[in-house]
Amino acid sequence: MKAIKVKKLYNGRLNSELEKADVIIDGEKIKDVFSEDNAEKYELYKDTEILDYSDYYMMPGLVDCHVHLMFPGNNLWGNVYGEYIVKNWSEGEINIMAFRNAMNALWQGVTTMRDCGSYKYAAANVRNAIKNQHLAGPDIVACGAPITCTGGHCYYMGGEADGPWEIRKKIRQQQKDGADFIKLMGTYGGTIGVTKTLTFSDEELLAAIDEAHLRNMKIAVHSCTVDMTEKLSKLNVDTIEHTVLCIADSSRNILDEKIVEGIIKNNIYTTYTVCCVKGNIEALKKLIDTGKATQADIENYMANVSYDELTVENFRFQAEKNVPYVVGTDAGWRSSDFKTSFYDNLYVMERNADSMTLIHASTLRGARAIGMDKIVGSVEGGKQADMLILKKDPAKDIAEAIKKPDYIIKKGCFI
Repeated sequence: MKAIKVKKLYNGRLNSELEKADVIIDGEKIKDVFSEDNAEKYELYKDTEILDYSDYYMMPGLVDCHVHLMFPGNNLWGNVYGEYIVKNWSEGEINIMAFRNAMNALWQGVTTMRDCGSYKYAAANVRNAIKNQHLAGPDIVACGAPITCTGGHCYYMGGEADGPWEIRKKIRQQQKDGADFIKLMGTYGGTIGVTKTLTFSDEELLAAIDEAHLRNMKIAVHSCTVDMTEKLSKLNVDTIEHTVLCIADSSRNILDEKIVEGIIKNNIYTTYTVCCVKGNIEALKKLIDTGKATQADIENYMANVSYDELTVENFRFQAEKNVPYVVGTDAGWRSSDFKTSFYDNLYVMERNADSMTLIHASTLRGARAIGMDKIVGSVEGGKQADMLILKKDPAKDIAEAIKKPDYIIKKGCFI
């Protein structure tokens, strides 16, 4: 056993902190947590090896609720899209890319992640290799290919299904193949050439939700339109991905309180990918500055800037209304880099929400949203020993504190 002494512990629960904390680690698990002025506990563990970080702060390892491990996430605009990867890379290359990305995220402090869609179970393959101790890495919650209509968003991953019974069969097959949860594409997204509309009829949507829950699987639904977010706010989905409430069309109220009320009433977690287009904007801006950009590139740049502004406004509104949001980076997608994406998201989010709430959203609340809260998400006895030790106080500026974590502990081991 080892006792880690820290200046202050933020254990992952909302507004919970402990001054001069001792955290007892026994193998991969946390055995006990107490304040150093607890004489009884101090006596009980007096012979335990002490690791003195009494000038540092501790919080749980980060939980990223939305990534795509199969994508490189650092490409320049126009280079490597998912369609290109599926067509030109071998399955082995895709699996290696997925593991590389998982490790890059771990070095950023992300000890648990949920992969929201990959080709031929690339994320699940890495998950299994880590679980079976062939590789070291973060805990991964994985779906299969996102379920979409024929020619819908991310169709190239292999999740196309049309009609209620095709969708039900696809869900049954994914559970058989080892998927942890179901990802459904509710609307279009960034896939090239996809019609900008809702993906499924109401009958299909309800069938997907029913079948997933019938099989005790959570369902995450991608929503990039206010119409779909409104539909989902009235249903018993588990998480809404991207959770767009804002639209550029001024004919509709872009910040709808009724939608927010529905999300809260139905206990739905909302996953914010507030920086998923940041890399796109930067790459397109560089291209425009060279003078080599086409008119299409310029239009893409303006569309990304507009979407980015609306997404931030969307998050501000929902944070004010106390929507149970979690952090998802969309790392891997386009130019969202696994090495920096969590910091990038928190940098934006903390300008619209307080750091104590963001500590909770980045850890225990995120773990609850993805069904991992009995294992990870908080620094408490019986939980897996996944923690960050930080020189800077995350309650004052969480983004800067986790930008380069001083020490990362995964399953009781410093990495």
